[in-house]
Amino acid sequence: MRVPLAIVLVLLARGVAGCGSPGAPSTPSPPSIPPPSSIGSKVTGYVWDSAGRSLAGASVEVVDGASAGTSATTGGDGAFSVEGIFDAGTRFRATKDAYVSATHAVQAGVPAASVFFWLDGPTAPANIAGDYTLSFVADGACADRLPDDIRRRTYLARIIEDGWPTHPAHTLFVAALSGATLDGYFNRMSIYVAGDYLRFDLSDNSILEEVEDDAYLSIGGVGTATVGTEGISAISGSLKGVFDYCVQKSEMNSGFHCDPAEATVHATCSGNHQVILTRR
Repeated sequence: MRVPLAIVLVLLARGVAGCGSPGAPSTPSPPSIPPPSSIGSKVTGYVWDSAGRSLAGASVEVVDGASAGTSATTGGDGAFSVEGIFDAGTRFRATKDAYVSATHAVQAGVPAASVFFWLDGPTAPANIAGDYTLSFVADGACADRLPDDIRRRTYLARIIEDGWPTHPAHTLFVAALSGATLDGYFNRMSIYVAGDYLRFDLSDNSILEEVEDDAYLSIGGVGTATVGTEGISAISGSLKGVFDYCVQKSEMNSGFHCDPAEATVHATCSGNHQVILTRR
């Protein structure tokens, strides 16, 4: 009896597939490793000094990956843009004469991936850690808009060094305030340092004080100062921002805040205010 050719071919194929020890399982394929996730073909960012001032003329180079060696130079605002092939592990290095170079990995973002640099400068940063009194004095133009006792507020301040992985060491501090009825979260100010130059930042985390029952003051903005001949014992600078004063109806108060829509008094004053730090 002749076996049809098709059956012979099937049997031969099964025999080849089953070579080896009887019943031995087939060797599993190694797990596939997915390629690094692509983040696009363009990376943008900024290069600043450790106090957040733009650094023009800094070089930003792709360190690794398919576009290694590609570079760009920052403009007057510290911005740069690099086109190439990038993934989440691609690293970039920023350099500028007299500054300490820094290397960071790109971060995914919308509409483009981004990477930001804060470079340590040629002068050692002032060590401003310690205990101070901190006063905010409203711009003189606020005299006819804010009550007298609101236009100058003084707090106790303990300044300690803070940490941020991408920021140079010893250049970022936080002033924790006390000595008044302050909100449990809105009671501190960030201070960035580059040499003897300071930048005060209350842009995202303003000071919020209950100055009396149902009356609240918020102070926010961004300021600068320079450590002068008196060193860190006395520092005076400016704060471009706003004093916002609000008196709330008692029956409407639902927490440590004031709703201007329901306030009996609401006054704001924007201007160039003063920041005064005095060492205790």
